[in-house]
Amino acid sequence: MNNTDVITTSAGFKLRLNGTAVRVIREFQGIKAAELAKRIAVTPGYLSRLEQGTRQTGVENIAKIASALGIPREAISYPDFIQSVAA
Repeated sequence: MNNTDVITTSAGFKLRLNGTAVRVIREFQGIKAAELAKRIAVTPGYLSRLEQGTRQTGVENIAKIASALGIPREAISYPDFIQSVAA
């Protein structure tokens, strides 16, 4: 997946993963990065890039991450107003 592979809401805004929120929540819950990567079926390196914000992902992985952490999708995503307007 690439940086343009993001969720579009019914309002037309694209949602992006907040990698910092993923990392903070994961660490707060005491989950190792390798364990979360295994739960969502990605490599630890890919998860690291998501958490660092150097990669984005699609709706499937955002949903998998949220489910694996037991949180709503909205806790780890945000609308990308600038990209939506430019598109």
